[in-house]
Amino acid sequence: MGDQKSNAMGSLIWRRALLSMSAVALTLLVIELSVDRFFPVLGQVYQLDSTLLHDAIPGSRRIQPMEPSRLGPGDRARVLVEVGPGGFRGDLDLDRDRESTARLLVLGDSFVMAENVPLEGTFVRQLAFELERGLGCEVEGVNAGRSGYGPDQSLLLLEREIDTVAPDVIVCVLCAHNDVGDLARNKLLRLGPDGGLVRCQPRIGARLVDEFARRAERSGGLGIQRLVRFWQEAPDRAPVNSVPAGTMDLYLAALAAQYDEFFVRNDLEVVSLFEDVYDADVAIRPETPAVSAKLELMAAVLRSMVELAASRGVPLHFVIVPSAVDMCPGFGIQVDPDRFSGYSPDHLSGRLVEAVELAGGRLTDLSAQLRAEGGEVWVGGTDIHWNAAGQRVGARSVAAALLERPDLQSRLGVGGADSLDAGPNDADTREESLPAADSSR
Repeated sequence: MGDQKSNAMGSLIWRRALLSMSAVALTLLVIELSVDRFFPVLGQVYQLDSTLLHDAIPGSRRIQPMEPSRLGPGDRARVLVEVGPGGFRGDLDLDRDRESTARLLVLGDSFVMAENVPLEGTFVRQLAFELERGLGCEVEGVNAGRSGYGPDQSLLLLEREIDTVAPDVIVCVLCAHNDVGDLARNKLLRLGPDGGLVRCQPRIGARLVDEFARRAERSGGLGIQRLVRFWQEAPDRAPVNSVPAGTMDLYLAALAAQYDEFFVRNDLEVVSLFEDVYDADVAIRPETPAVSAKLELMAAVLRSMVELAASRGVPLHFVIVPSAVDMCPGFGIQVDPDRFSGYSPDHLSGRLVEAVELAGGRLTDLSAQLRAEGGEVWVGGTDIHWNAAGQRVGARSVAAALLERPDLQSRLGVGGADSLDAGPNDADTREESLPAADSSR
């Protein structure tokens, strides 16, 4: 009898233990699936690329945490960033039937990828929506933004994707904050003796290779491990409200060293892909030989983009987004005009306007529009990006400019832009096609 009771008690304990282990296993499975599907913390969406230096990973996902105190309308504290199977942000199906659907391809850096904003609030989605209203047909926005990209990488990406995507209109967003300096850091293209572009063969530095390997390792492992690590690292993500005194001098020194490495010494090792600094040399010393050389290369890069789009009969429109440093008085990075008498808040955007015009391109400069909005259109602190509100402002201005272009109307077989209620628009829009620049410049 005692043995029977003992066996029954042992069986009960075993069943309870098995039930408890099953509950724990089920809980861990639910956590794992939930983290992977709804909260992919520490995800990695970029990988090294032999042609572009880095590119988006098809099918990748991550969570971008944002500072809750800096959220405006349309912003979120946790942003899900998903890259589709074609390598573009969102769930885009490039193979679907496109009858009566116009396709908009938008190139650029993190201002286009917009990892700080939910997908529906991005510049690309907002621009497609505004164009739909004006054109009266469905517009499919292809987000080809890549964080850290310069115009050189956007050109090479366009060369790779233009025939696959087959866009009806192309928009290339230029970031006045750091795009000029990207050309020296990326070391992808230079000017040949005839003024044409020459492909370089940069090599990715060991530090960058290790950095991407660490990112890939951190993005692996169990979901619960990544979740714990994500919360442990929260203090490291505390917002930075301002930079130390002397930062502008450091920017100038770094930019001078980058110019010397590539333009003078032909050093082709790439050591930075995401650490892009404010183009202080262009803003403060725009007439120096170093700045002139970078701007000449910029014009050639943009000219190649113009020629590529023209060869496919696709309208191309450049958009210049100014730097928050120059537009927002309360921003955490400032240029002291007393120390730097050559500084002007219009130098960065103005030099990019000139480069686009030399390239024979058409453009919309958003400087006036975003300046009028003050600090309401920027993330704030030392984060240079526009928020959801800024992307809405930009989208409406650019849509109004595109809808006035006869070549776009002709390609899509539509009339003018009378149906678009664009509202007040102070953006500087230049619609006249200019002749290509003399390559000997």
